[in-house]
Amino acid sequence: MKSMRCLKWLMSLWLLCQPWLAMADWEKVDDNHLAVVYVDPDKIRASSVFPQAWHLIDLNDPTKAGVKSRLVLMEYDCHEYRRRSLAFASKSDQMGEGKTLFTSTQSTSWKTVSGDTVGEKVIEMLCGHHAKAPSKGKGKDDKAAAAGHGDGHGDAHGAPPAKDAHGDAKPSH
Repeated sequence: MKSMRCLKWLMSLWLLCQPWLAMADWEKVDDNHLAVVYVDPDKIRASSVFPQAWHLIDLNDPTKAGVKSRLVLMEYDCHEYRRRSLAFASKSDQMGEGKTLFTSTQSTSWKTVSGDTVGEKVIEMLCGHHAKAPSKGKGKDDKAAAAGHGDGHGDAHGAPPAKDAHGDAKPSH
């Protein structure tokens, strides 16, 4: 138990001390009425089953707590077509810069990736032909995320919940 607490503490410290995240060569994945979402292709941790990628969510409007961007380490499950966040940091400035306002190393529960979302674009980028899209319509978790009840990274950390903290809302265009 002590080692797990130590690992979480070290991960939080690591998140705070990573200026390379803000200076990364971010590749735009999508944008919508809430945010512009980027992935750093140079920091992708490749795996045929559980690849990981850093996301930068550049919010169009700051939250009440002053969050203007979020850096999120996402893990994808290529076989089950789902995703979860492993760690995140909320920042006071655009593009992952400025003061770190909140951090978390608590992973969220797995959420099904639905069609026509940022999650689908990233899982296809990371998993390619290994990704197995579900044959059904939207999953229960996707409906909750679209309604603002997803893993909104914020309400427990002082920021109001976004409709989807990972930018997975469908574009408004």
